[in-house]
Amino acid sequence: MYFLIDFENVTNTGMQGTEYLESSDYVLVFYSAAVPNMEARYLEEIKASGCTFEICKLVKPRKNALDFYIATRLGEIYGGGYDGCLSIISRDDGFHAVREYWAARTDKPRQVLINDSIERSIISANKPDKRTALIHARLKSIDIGNFYSAYAESINLRGQLEEAFAGTGFSDRMGEIEDILKNGKTPKVIYLDALRRFGRKDGLEVYKTLKTCAEFS
Repeated sequence: MYFLIDFENVTNTGMQGTEYLESSDYVLVFYSAAVPNMEARYLEEIKASGCTFEICKLVKPRKNALDFYIATRLGEIYGGGYDGCLSIISRDDGFHAVREYWAARTDKPRQVLINDSIERSIISANKPDKRTALIHARLKSIDIGNFYSAYAESINLRGQLEEAFAGTGFSDRMGEIEDILKNGKTPKVIYLDALRRFGRKDGLEVYKTLKTCAEFS
């Protein structure tokens, strides 16, 4: 997927979603001397993704100059044979004309997208892949009260486990032990999971200690 980013327009907020980039993606950042800096985290995530990364700096300031740059580059991409999804990252309504132009010349309704961030672009593309599902899950609205109840229970459980395993030598693996108790629906499941994670001897010790916790049953 192509992401053509009007960085002068969206600045760093438009880069939200770089952690979801894949090696098959193309990220093209159009910027000017007026806004030359990007937060390091986004640049590092672009680098780590292995995607194709390009930049294009405005040569001479003119009204809507970067918009024309982006529209021209988009034409080059499609003229070069690309027929996949492309997203313009901008809040500029003028790009809707670009989308309308290509919509009239292709039978693909999602050929050109316009969004204010990489993350929103991936959602808008609506592809049935893992990263789209992951973003949807993370953006899902959750009742704050219910979340806090689960959070409080988790804190209480961690306190019980830390107290039960104090001085046992397993303090550096409390996360795993907590998972054993959370995921274990029956004592047998808890027992087998403890053996799988810690081996027979240590797993048996972990299981016996877990039985002393109020949350065990």
